[in-house]
Amino acid sequence: MADCAPVCSRSPGLAARVGRHFSSGVAAAAMHLKFLPRPRNLNHVLWWLLAAVITPLLLGTLALLALQTAQENRTASTRLAALAETLVEVTDAEFDRGRAQLDVLAASPQIDRQDWQQLRLFASEITRRVPGSVIVLVGPDGKAQFNTAVNWGDALPNLWQLGEQRLEVNWEGKALPLSSGNLSRQVFQTNRPAYSDLYYGVNVHRPALSLSIPVQRDGQPRYALIFSYPPAVLEDRLRSAVRAPEIRASLIDRRGVVVATNKSSAAHLADKATPIAMEPDRSSGLYRATGRDGKSLMGAWARSPTNGFTVRVSQEHGGHVFPTRITSLAWVLLLLAAMAVSITLAGILSRRLARPLRELGEDALAGRPPPPERDTGIAELDVLAKALREGAVAEQKRVEERTRRRLAESQEVMLRQADRQKDEFLATLAHELRNPLAPIRTAVELIRLRGTADPVVERARAAIERQTLHLSHLVDDLLDVSRITLGRIHLRQEPVNMAEVAAAAVDALSATATRAGLVLEQEIGQPPPWVRGDVTRLTQCVVNLLNNAVKFTAAGGRLGVRVHAQGDQVLVEVRDSGVGISPENLERIFDLFVQERHSGHGGNTGLGIGLALTRRLVELHGGTIRAESKGLGHGSSFCIGLPRIEAPPAIQPPAPESTQMNGQGGRVLVVDDNRDAADTLGELLGMNGYAVVLAHDGESAVRVVREQEPEVVLLDIGLPDIDGYEACRRIRASTDLSQQPLLIALTGWGQQSDQQAAKTAGFDAHLTKPVAPGDLVALLDERLGKGRGPLVLPPEAGLRPGA
Repeated sequence: MADCAPVCSRSPGLAARVGRHFSSGVAAAAMHLKFLPRPRNLNHVLWWLLAAVITPLLLGTLALLALQTAQENRTASTRLAALAETLVEVTDAEFDRGRAQLDVLAASPQIDRQDWQQLRLFASEITRRVPGSVIVLVGPDGKAQFNTAVNWGDALPNLWQLGEQRLEVNWEGKALPLSSGNLSRQVFQTNRPAYSDLYYGVNVHRPALSLSIPVQRDGQPRYALIFSYPPAVLEDRLRSAVRAPEIRASLIDRRGVVVATNKSSAAHLADKATPIAMEPDRSSGLYRATGRDGKSLMGAWARSPTNGFTVRVSQEHGGHVFPTRITSLAWVLLLLAAMAVSITLAGILSRRLARPLRELGEDALAGRPPPPERDTGIAELDVLAKALREGAVAEQKRVEERTRRRLAESQEVMLRQADRQKDEFLATLAHELRNPLAPIRTAVELIRLRGTADPVVERARAAIERQTLHLSHLVDDLLDVSRITLGRIHLRQEPVNMAEVAAAAVDALSATATRAGLVLEQEIGQPPPWVRGDVTRLTQCVVNLLNNAVKFTAAGGRLGVRVHAQGDQVLVEVRDSGVGISPENLERIFDLFVQERHSGHGGNTGLGIGLALTRRLVELHGGTIRAESKGLGHGSSFCIGLPRIEAPPAIQPPAPESTQMNGQGGRVLVVDDNRDAADTLGELLGMNGYAVVLAHDGESAVRVVREQEPEVVLLDIGLPDIDGYEACRRIRASTDLSQQPLLIALTGWGQQSDQQAAKTAGFDAHLTKPVAPGDLVALLDERLGKGRGPLVLPPEAGLRPGA
C-alpha cells in the first residue's frame, strides 16, 4: 500500500485519466449487469466476468474456425477448378498432336494413287515413335485398306461389321468394348473428326483410345484414318502436370470409364469412375464425393469441348464447418480447461487480492494514496480490464507490423519469381519459335539455289522467306524489349557515321518498299554527322521506323529519310505519306503494344513493339524521339535526336577479301536432333561444295569427330542424350585429334546467358537460329580458306562469337 502513494503523487494526470475511465467503465458495467443478481463477493464477480469473457471467446473461436474453413475450401476449390481447366488443355493438346499427324497422312498423294503399301510404311514411321500405337485406313464400305499392326497382305476385317457386333472383353476383371464403336463410320457420316471412348485394342491386347479424321477430296470424305494409341500417353502427361501428392487427378471418357490417373489417385485404368453431379449444359464445376478409399473428397471437373472427356481433380476434404474433428475438439477442450482453471484461480485470487484491488481502485479514482478502508465493489476489475485492453492493443499493433513486413517480403519474393519465370518463358518461346524457323529458312534457300522457271513457285518461295524473316524479327524485338526493361542490354559505344547508318537502313528496306509500290528517298547532309553509340542498335532504330512507315503507307505513297546536323544534335527524320496518327495517340504511340488503328488500313501491323523498342534504344544512347502528324490521312514524321560528336580521324579500311566459294569445301559435321533442320542444312552445305556428315545426338557427334575429324562442327544445344555443352567439352578434351575443329553452337537459345554458357563450354561462336544461309556459307568459306584465325561474323546475321 505504501508503494502506491509515491506513484500517484508523481503522476496526478495519469491518475485522473485512469479515474475517469474507471468511473465510466463502472457505470457501463452497472447498466449491462442490472438483470444479474447482485454479486455478494469478488469471487462471484470473477465468475460472472469469466463467463462473460470466455463464452463469447469460445463462440468467436468456433466462428473463426468455421470462417477459416470456408475460406480454405473456397481457395482450394478455385485452385482445383483452375487445375482442371489446365489439365483439359494438356490432354486436348495430346489429342491435337495425334490429329496433326493424321492430317499429314491425309494430305499424302499416295492416297490418290492408292499406293497403300507405301502409305503404310509412312504411317509405320509415325507409330514407331509412339509405342503401342496403330494407324488404320478405312474405306467407305468399312473395310480396312491397311493396318500398321498387321503384316502387309494379311486379311483385314470389316471394322463396321465388327463394331455392330458390340462385343466386350474382360480385361483384368473389367468389361471393355472390343472395338472403338464404328468410329470411322461416324466420320463418314459427319465429315468431321471423331474420338472414341476407352476400348480393348485387339491388335495391341490392352486398352486403347482412338481418334479418326476424314480423308477429304473435293470436300467429301473418301477414306477415314484412325490413330489408336495407349492411354499411357495421356497418363504421362497427367502425371508430369500434377506432381503434388495431395492432389488426385483422373481423365474419364464419355462412358464414365477411367482413362488415365496420376499416382495419388485411388482409381485405376478402366475402372468405373465414382458418379458425381455434372450439369450437361456446363463445361466445368465443383463436386463433393467419397473416394474409393473411403476418404471424403472435394474436387473440380472440367469437360473438353473437343472430345467430351472429363478431367477430375480432388483433394481430401477435412469438413464443411471445422478443419478437422480433432482440431475442433482440441480447441473446445482447451477453452473448457482454461475456463475451469480460471474459475479456480478466481476463487483463490478473490480471497487473497480483493482488498488490495479495492484499495488500488480507490487510489486511481481519487488520485491519492488509498484510504485505510473502502468497499467499492468490483471497480478493481475495470482497472485490470483497462490495463489488459491497452496491452492487447499494443500487441495487436506489433502483430500487424510483423504481418505487414512478412507480406512485403512475400510479395518481393513473388515478384522476383515472376520475373524469373517471365525470363524463362521468353527464352523458351524464342527457342521453340526459332527451331522450326531454321529448317524453313534453309529449305527456302535450297529452293532458290535449285532454281525454278515456275513464277508461282518463286513467288511462294519469296513469300515464305519474307514471313520467316518477319517472324524472326518479332522474336528478337520481344527479347530486346525484355532485356532493356530489365537493364540487361549492353551497347557497344564507338564513333558511328549516321550517314552510313541511314544508308544501311534504306538498303535493307528498299526491296520491301519497292514490292509495296512505294518511293523511298534519302537526303544526307554534308559532311556526314557522327554520334557515339552502337551501330547495330542505331541501324535497328532507323529500320524500325522505315518498316513502320512501309506498313502504314498505301501503294503509290512516298517515304523519306533525312540525316543532318543541327547545333550539337544529329537529327534523323523518317517521314511518310501514310495513314497518319491521331492527336491523342502522338504520345501513346511509343508505349508498348500500342498501335494506331485506322479503318482504311489493314494488313499485318505487327505486335506494336517496334516504336517502343526504338524509343528505349534511343534513350539508352542519350537521345530523344518524337512523332509528328497533322492527323489521320496526312502522313507522319518521326525524328530521332542524338548528341553530336566530332568526326574521328579517317582510317583506311582494309582491302576486302574475296568470300567466293573455292569449290573444294571441307568436312562439316551437322548435329541436330531436329532431322528436318539437319537434313536441309546438310543439303545446303553439300550444294556449296562441303562434305557433310549428319548426327542427331551428342554421343554420336563426339564419336564422329574422333573418327572422321571434321574441320567444322555445327552443334545444336538441346540434344536428347547429352546436351551440346557437354558434347563440346568432350570434343575439346579429346587428345587424339590431329587438330581441334571449329565448334559453332547453332541453337534457338539466344539470350546473353546462353552465349556465355557456350563460351565457357569451349565453343568458337554462338549462332542463333534461324541463320541466314548465305551468311553461314560465307562464314565457313572464309574460315576454311584462312585457316584457324580470328572468327569474323557478319553483324547483320545475328551471329555472336563465343570466344
